[in-house]
Amino acid sequence: MQLPVVFNDRYQLFKKIGEGGLAEVYQAQDMSLGRSVAVKVLRVQYTRDPSFLVNFHREAQSAAKLSNPYIVAVYDFGQFDNRPYIVMEWVPGSDLRTILNNQRKIPVEQAVEFTIQICSAVGTAHRAGLVHGDLKPGNILITPNKQAKVADFGLARALGESAMDEGEVVWGTPAYFAPEQASGDRVLPATDVYAIGIILYEMLSGRVPFVGVDDQDVARKQIYEAHIPVDKLDRQIPEPLARIVDAAMAKNPNERFLTADHLREALIMFQQGNLMGSGSQMPISAVVGSPVQGQGRSARRPSGSQAKSSGLGLDFIMILLGLIAIVAVLGLVPLFVAIYNTYQPGSNSAAAPDLPAGQVRMPDVVGLEEASARSALENMGLILEVEGEEPHPTWPAFTIIRQSIQPGAAVAEGSVVNVTLSQGPSLIEVPDVRNLGFDQADQQLQALDLVVQKYEDWSTEAPGLVVLQDPPPGSLVANRTLVTLVVSSGARSPVGANLGGQIALDAYELPRLQYQPGEAVTITFFWRAITPPTDDYNLFIHLTTPQGGIVSEIDTRPQNGSALTSSWQVGQVIIDPYQLPIPDTTAAGDYEIRVGFYNPSTNTRLPISDPGRAEADDLGSLVLRTIQIVR
Repeated sequence: MQLPVVFNDRYQLFKKIGEGGLAEVYQAQDMSLGRSVAVKVLRVQYTRDPSFLVNFHREAQSAAKLSNPYIVAVYDFGQFDNRPYIVMEWVPGSDLRTILNNQRKIPVEQAVEFTIQICSAVGTAHRAGLVHGDLKPGNILITPNKQAKVADFGLARALGESAMDEGEVVWGTPAYFAPEQASGDRVLPATDVYAIGIILYEMLSGRVPFVGVDDQDVARKQIYEAHIPVDKLDRQIPEPLARIVDAAMAKNPNERFLTADHLREALIMFQQGNLMGSGSQMPISAVVGSPVQGQGRSARRPSGSQAKSSGLGLDFIMILLGLIAIVAVLGLVPLFVAIYNTYQPGSNSAAAPDLPAGQVRMPDVVGLEEASARSALENMGLILEVEGEEPHPTWPAFTIIRQSIQPGAAVAEGSVVNVTLSQGPSLIEVPDVRNLGFDQADQQLQALDLVVQKYEDWSTEAPGLVVLQDPPPGSLVANRTLVTLVVSSGARSPVGANLGGQIALDAYELPRLQYQPGEAVTITFFWRAITPPTDDYNLFIHLTTPQGGIVSEIDTRPQNGSALTSSWQVGQVIIDPYQLPIPDTTAAGDYEIRVGFYNPSTNTRLPISDPGRAEADDLGSLVLRTIQIVR
């Protein structure tokens, strides 16, 4: 999609900020209400199925009814150029996936708080009869003040229905699949609980519990293999919290917390210290007297005066309280069982009930770094030995790619587990593709299993030729390494800048970059109206020092097309040439070309909404290019 673009004369999309298997997400401006929004646009290949579009619309309506401070709000739904879109709240900050990639782990207190907020959002959906079904760090946004917001409820399905089952759409992400989801069975609120458990596991340990050579391998492990308890990977993680994670990730959905509200209440109890206990016994009253799932309120017995004044019989009150207590206990049974077993003398969380004393169940350590695997196995009474290393196309160096005892096998404590470590992928020498056409260079690099990224830029070379590459020729890199190719666009440089949501600078032409004093810089702009400009703006062109000092300037109405910007038609391209003089007294050195529009009546500049491939200075100018003055 060519940006910027305006959907239905209201939403101006000017920057792509993300994409997934089903849709692309753009930062946009709601021109009617003057606020920033995010617009999720369905991919073209999914617009051909009428039933899919109906379901997409219905589920967007359902998501719009959800109200919770930890849910990304849905504002609007529409269709533009046969592509449905959802308009959502714009959330500044980052997503949890980016945060985990940058810092790997999140401190326990913060991880628990994030998870409580996520459960609050998902619990609201569960009470409304919706299952999210694709919870993952990439769908959880984190604001600058550390508030989590769950996104993509617009793709959730109503309980008992299956808007995504028909066709070939894969719903969910294998690393966060629940076993029933990986098996293709009906999803439940407990399916979301499993995904939240994995997200908490990853925040605490820095890794997901199951990794594999492909999505099918990961899905198989979700169904059949047990995870390594998170406190075995890091002894700093409190044991009660690890048991909460275990209960959330139970293979059988009936053994998990029933809804996100139940998991949330358990985490709040942990946060308040009610699950820490003393000695070897957990205070059972902490579980039985826990807050009740439903609206997040606590179950409290009313005082005698309250019961009498209510007009209800005492027996009815007692029955009601009994039912509430049953709901609370049923929701927390998985947690109680897991924690109770943990505190029994001689219990071993890694051992299944049917194993004899002195044996444990072998975990899956493939994909773990050697140090993490060694620590986890030692905590279970097993010994890790490295028997060799070999190259591997996908696993990073020093991670385990093979183990001698199969995951899930019963093994005696003290047994030796032999593992093979990855040396990383075989290294590839990057060839020199400069001065080749882009298509030829692209084919040559892809044949070596390298990933190519194209970037067009100004050059004196013929358009389409590769003028620069990164990494440089002769570099040794792993397979699937990104290689950026700078391809000549000739004298024309694409920009894609957005000025005030009204005028776009698509490109400019500059025949050369080196000049002498007394010459003039020939520059041609290619303007386009995004929306009808509200005023008659003047154009300014400045030649400045790198610090911003003006050496030469032009201040005028645009020279070509209509002289009045207010009469420009939407989509009309204005070809606008100028001669910017260079004073005879100009010293040799580097200088910058800056441009922009301003209202001559108010002397206010048209703000820069998006600089595109240019830069924006602090005064509302686009910094286009550095040229050189020589003597």
